[in-house]
Amino acid sequence: MFRGIRSSSGNFITALAFAIILVTIFSVFVFPLLRQVPTVEVTDCSLTSDTITNNGLTAITFTMKSNDKNETHAMRVEFSSHPLVIFKLGSEDLPTNNGVWYFTDTLGPTASHTQSVNVQAALESGIAKIDYRITINFLMDGTQIYSKNLDLTVQR
Repeated sequence: MFRGIRSSSGNFITALAFAIILVTIFSVFVFPLLRQVPTVEVTDCSLTSDTITNNGLTAITFTMKSNDKNETHAMRVEFSSHPLVIFKLGSEDLPTNNGVWYFTDTLGPTASHTQSVNVQAALESGIAKIDYRITINFLMDGTQIYSKNLDLTVQR
């Protein structure tokens, strides 16, 4: 009688150990292989300096990388923040639409593109220091693929 109970519990433990080993193998080796690589990925998006003086300049640098071997993609990068924050390509203001500044580019198959956008920010009268939140949205062919928030401190 006890021999049958030990044998069935031994089979259960063996089956459980085998299941744990299979789950571990799948999670470590197989699932990462099945993960889809994004068509376009943003590999960098950062401020050159996160603190500037009143009416000073810093830059947002970002890199977009296409993993698509065949197609070209229309990229749009949108910047939004406080009205006293201005976004420029070189010394020219970026175009705006409803308070959103934007940069457009075409990203060819397997291409990578790094871009710097200048940021100029001012203080309101009587304010010595303020933090502005900058929201950056990356769109590929009209669909948002990535978003990032950066904080910029402006002081006298």
